[in-house]
Amino acid sequence: MGQSTAITPEQRDEFTRRGVLRIEGLLSEAGVRRARETVLRRLEQLGLWRDGAWRLGEWPKPQWPSSGVKTSKVIGNRHPALEALSQEPRLRAIVDELLGGRAFDRKIHPRPQLLFTLPNIDAWVLPPHWHTDAPRLASGEPPGVQLFACLDHVAPRAGATLAIAGSHLLLNGRRHMRAKDLHRELGGEPFFRRIWSKRPLRWDDAEDLPRGAVHNISLEVVELTGAPGDGYLLDLRTLHSGAPNAGDQPRMMVTDRYIRGDLVREIAEANGWR
Repeated sequence: MGQSTAITPEQRDEFTRRGVLRIEGLLSEAGVRRARETVLRRLEQLGLWRDGAWRLGEWPKPQWPSSGVKTSKVIGNRHPALEALSQEPRLRAIVDELLGGRAFDRKIHPRPQLLFTLPNIDAWVLPPHWHTDAPRLASGEPPGVQLFACLDHVAPRAGATLAIAGSHLLLNGRRHMRAKDLHRELGGEPFFRRIWSKRPLRWDDAEDLPRGAVHNISLEVVELTGAPGDGYLLDLRTLHSGAPNAGDQPRMMVTDRYIRGDLVREIAEANGWR
């Protein structure tokens, strides 16, 4: 009898190839509801939410790249309801499998982080600033997994984080490399030269997001959209970016990072930390 797994072989293969795995209903309905209610109570104090509806007209509309609210200060990340999401059994089982059963470390990223973006642009643009939340390691080992999950409906062009599927496979195992090194090494490639332009690119709603290939690796820009509880798991080497919100309601998501404990020292060395 085969061993039970948290994800299918097809899902595992997708994560390996693309570095981005979407799972509908990853988080429980009850857990997401508690987390969302926690956030809305704070927003109610600001006047952004009242009587079960958004009151955005009573708040000055921010201009991208401003998200409109300094989330960590105004709403905060130290909420039991948010931390409970990261501990849900199904999520933890999937993360454990993607980490190959290795323990993850909480020293670098001790808790989940709320992502909140008010509507802040009229015509959506493709942002020029891309980064990774962990460096490339000289060992070539994947440093961990990052969660992005929806606490509310997140529609296309409405502030969803963008990720470049396949980018985790680029420039591994050569030397320690941070985001600025990736820009220097890859900036001349046609795919990256286009999306790393100094100015944001106007992007029509009906236009597909960029696709291409670098070093024979297929790349695709994807929006991390979905319904409450839908989640994405990213290889931590995946290039991603915050995006403007051209929608009519705030973007509300949560992210968390699961760093491999056996690689913390190498990650610290790659980042130049003492």
